[in-house]
Amino acid sequence: MRELDRKILLQLVRNSEQPVREIAEKVGASRQTVAKKIEQLKATGAITSFTARLNPEKFGLPTKAYILLREDPRGELRKKNETVIKQLHQVTKFYRLFGRYSAVLEVLVNGSRELTKLVKRIHRLKGVRETETFIVHSAVKDVPEAPFIQILSSHEKS
Repeated sequence: MRELDRKILLQLVRNSEQPVREIAEKVGASRQTVAKKIEQLKATGAITSFTARLNPEKFGLPTKAYILLREDPRGELRKKNETVIKQLHQVTKFYRLFGRYSAVLEVLVNGSRELTKLVKRIHRLKGVRETETFIVHSAVKDVPEAPFIQILSSHEKS
């Protein structure tokens, strides 16, 4: 990755709402060059989206939980479960795991009642053997861009 690309990405990660003109000034390039580079970075998949991070509590979703699944190892059952789970609006993230559990789901719900209904629905899926649910008490750190800032910033110091 070129140095100019890194500088542009660092600016976007720090504040994606910046006008292209501001980014151009900060990275020492023309507005047209920066706009073109951003389009190229999107086309290559380096940038996957520009999106607002919403506060779940402001939308009546104060409860975040992680649900660990143990499932039957048969692939066809897991594929069917994936199809159903991806449709559940409460599920914000769904990862397959190696280890004791086969998957972890991150969910946002409006309280324990909705969480209980969701877990029961997941238990009804064929092949789900067990779940374990962890309710988030508080967020100590929630900075998904931190590793990218570190990687992109480390090149500035070189």
